[in-house]
Amino acid sequence: MSKPNVRALLLVLSAAAFLLTLAGSALKNTVQVYFVPMADTFGGSRGALAWATTLFAVTVAVASPLVGAIADRIGGAATLAVGTALSGAALVGCALAGRLWLFVAVYAVVAALASTMLSYVPLGVLVDELFRDGRKGLMYALLTNGAAVGFVVLVPLWSWLGTWASWENVLLVVGLVFLFVLAPVALLVARASGKVTSADAEAAVPDESPVRLSFAERFRLTTRNADLRRLALAMFACGATMAFIDVHFIPLMHDHGLGHTVSSTAVALLGVFEIAGGLLAGWLCDRGRIKAVLLSAYAVRGVAMLLVALTPTGTVAIAFGIVFGISYLATVIATTMWAARVLPVEVRGFGMGLVWTVHALGTALTSEVGALMADSTHSYTPVTLGCAALAAAACVLVLASRVPPTDTTAAPEAPLEEKELAPAAG
Repeated sequence: MSKPNVRALLLVLSAAAFLLTLAGSALKNTVQVYFVPMADTFGGSRGALAWATTLFAVTVAVASPLVGAIADRIGGAATLAVGTALSGAALVGCALAGRLWLFVAVYAVVAALASTMLSYVPLGVLVDELFRDGRKGLMYALLTNGAAVGFVVLVPLWSWLGTWASWENVLLVVGLVFLFVLAPVALLVARASGKVTSADAEAAVPDESPVRLSFAERFRLTTRNADLRRLALAMFACGATMAFIDVHFIPLMHDHGLGHTVSSTAVALLGVFEIAGGLLAGWLCDRGRIKAVLLSAYAVRGVAMLLVALTPTGTVAIAFGIVFGISYLATVIATTMWAARVLPVEVRGFGMGLVWTVHALGTALTSEVGALMADSTHSYTPVTLGCAALAAAACVLVLASRVPPTDTTAAPEAPLEEKELAPAAG
C-alpha cells in the first residue's frame, strides 16, 4: 500500500474511531443527565441507584486488563467493534429493564464491559499500532476527545430530549442506533485497520510469529516498573474525581436549585476545555513534557475540586467546568503515553488496563460514598474535599517518579526476551 493511500486510510480510521468514542460516551452521560429521574422511577433512593454506577466501576476495574490483553491480541480496532455492539445491547437492556435490580445488573455488567472496550485502553493500543512517527500523544488526544465532544453535544441533547420523552425511550432509540448503524461502521473500521497493521508487521518482521504470554507473565512484566506503579496509584485520584463528574455533579446542581441550563452549560464548557486541554497535553507529551503535563493536571484538578466545595452558584459551576475541563483528559493522555514508553509492546494494552483498574476503584469509591453522603447528610462537601486531597497525593506520586524515557518506537524493538533481561525500573 502506497504512502498516500496509507495516510488517507489513517485519516478515515481516525475519524471513525473518534465517532465511535463520541457515541460510546452515551453509556455514561445518559445516566449522568437522567440520574434523578431514574432514581425517581425506581423509588427515589440515589444510594440504591448509585449501585449501578458503583458496580459499573468495579466491572471496569476487573475488565480493563482483560480488555487490554484482548486488544494486544486482536487489535484496538477489533476491540472497539465488539464494544460498539455490546453498547447497543446494554442501552436497549437498560431501557427495557423495568426493575432496579435488573437495570443495575445490565448497566453494571454489560454496559461497563462495553464502555471498557470503547474507551482509553483499546484506543491507546490502536494509536500505538497505527502511528509510529512520533505523533502518538497528539493522535491519542484527538481520538479520546470523542468523549469530550460527547459532553458538549450529547449532554445538552439528552437534557432537551428529557423535557418531552422518558429516559427509557431515549435509551432505547440510542441503543438501536448503536446496533444497526454504528456496529456495521465499527466492523469496517476493524477490517481496514487490520490491513494497515498487517502490512506494517510484514514490512518490519515478516517471519516473526506473535509472542503469547500467560496472565502471570503479563502481570509480572507490567508491574515490575516502580514508576508505573506510582502512576497507577495516582490514577486512583483521577478516577475518584471523574466519578464526581459522571455521577454527582448534576445532582449537586439540582440540590442547590440550579437547573439544567446552568448544569448543562457547565458540563458543555467542561467538554470544550477538555478538548483544548487534551490537545495541548498531547502536543506537549510528544515533545517530552509528560511529567510536567501530569503534575500540572493533577494540581489543576485539585483546585477545581476546592472550587466546587464552596456553596455552588451559577458562577462557581461555570468556573468549575472550565478548570476541571482543562485537566480532564490531560491526566489520561500523559499517563498512557508514559506507560507506552516503559512497557514492552507485547503487554502495553494489558498494562494500560491495570492502570485503569486502579482508576476504576477510585471511581467506585466516589460513586458510592458520594451517594451515601447525599442520602444521609444532604451534602457533597466531604466528598469534594476528599477528592481535592487525593489530587494533592497524586502530585506527590508524580513528583517521586522519574522522567519517562524518550519515544523509541520508530526504531526496531528488542525481542521480548532481551527486554526481560533489562533491569527493572525502581
